[in-house]
Amino acid sequence: MSKQNFIRITLFISVLVFNPAAADTFRITANMQSSRKTAVTEDIAAVLYERGLEEKAAKERAAGLVGEDAELFALMLDTLLHECGDISREELLTHLGTAALHRQEISLDSYAHLIDLYTKIKRTTPDEKTLGSLRAVAGSNRMLLG
Repeated sequence: MSKQNFIRITLFISVLVFNPAAADTFRITANMQSSRKTAVTEDIAAVLYERGLEEKAAKERAAGLVGEDAELFALMLDTLLHECGDISREELLTHLGTAALHRQEISLDSYAHLIDLYTKIKRTTPDEKTLGSLRAVAGSNRMLLG
């Protein structure tokens, strides 16, 4: 290990040891990431519960839609919301609630599926700028899947 790397690591560790506020910041960030994955499932379940489904059934349907990797699903949704400013989080959650209710599959890495999702939410065809944004979202989400 080089001398510079050793100094950097020592400095980083000493900052964490002697400044508990910095350590708390790292812990808060980790907690936010873990809470994000359950938040999407719970938000979709809340939409279904508001529509009259029992709480247990709503949670099961939401979990079925989100799948095994809820954190990845949440990250893909964040990418969509960030790139495509036309769609609000509430509109997207309402659409996802409908999809969960009908047990439809959501593929956020598919350009065609994203166009369909946009068309159903906005009830209009996307313009050229939005199509470019959706293409970028599909590409980013495809790279997230590996």
